[in-house]
Parts: sequence; C-alpha cells; structure tokens
Amino acid sequence: MGRREDVLFRRGVFLLKLTGTGDLLVSSYGAIHELALAPGQKMIVDTGHVVAFSEGVSYEVHKVAGWKQSFLSGEGLVVHLTGPGRALMQTRSAHALAGWLAPLLPAGSDSASKGIKIGGFNLGG
Repeated sequence: MGRREDVLFRRGVFLLKLTGTGDLLVSSYGAIHELALAPGQKMIVDTGHVVAFSEGVSYEVHKVAGWKQSFLSGEGLVVHLTGPGRALMQTRSAHALAGWLAPLLPAGSDSASKGIKIGGFNLGG
C-alpha cells in the first residue's frame, strides 16, 4: 500500500499526495467520472468536484469571484488542470449535498428525538 508523502493546502484546496502500489479506496458525493487528459489538454473544474488526479496532471487554483465571497462561502475557486494524466471528478459537491439535506433535517430543541423521512424511509426518531 502507498504512503502519505505530502499534504498541501493552497488557496482553499486541500491535497494529499499518495505514492506506492496497491489499491486505493476513494469516496465522493455522487458518482465519480474518470477523465483522460491528453498532453496539454486543459480543463477547468470547481474545487468542490475534484476527487483526485494523477501525478502527470498539473494544477493551478484560481478565484472566479471576490476573495470575500471565496473566503466566507468556500465557493468561487476553480482548479485549472492540464494533462497528460487522469482526473477523477465527483458529480455532487459537499455544499450541494448539505443544501439537499438541510430541508429534510428536523429543527428545534427536541430535534434529536425526531426522525427524518428520505425517499420513503423513516430514519431515527
């Protein structure tokens, strides 16, 4: 199995560099789509959708909104990826998942004793 080699945090993006051989389990919010980037091919992706990319892919983080909005909301940052290599993207972001779940969650002081209903299933309560 690989080992953790480097942890980077640059302008709102947290990266963990893994090296070695073996299987790697990754998780995402939604489906994972694999993209093959040809040498020099560029792609711009919202930071919330990047799951992983191979060592040959270079990246740059850019803001698309004012720094105040980016800092306070966590949005407004994109990653410019340049091939060659593979990139894994998720179809949903953590922010979108939280927005989808929020209306389903109980509110109030006794919310711990209430259940929620998702897709016809009662959870908790």
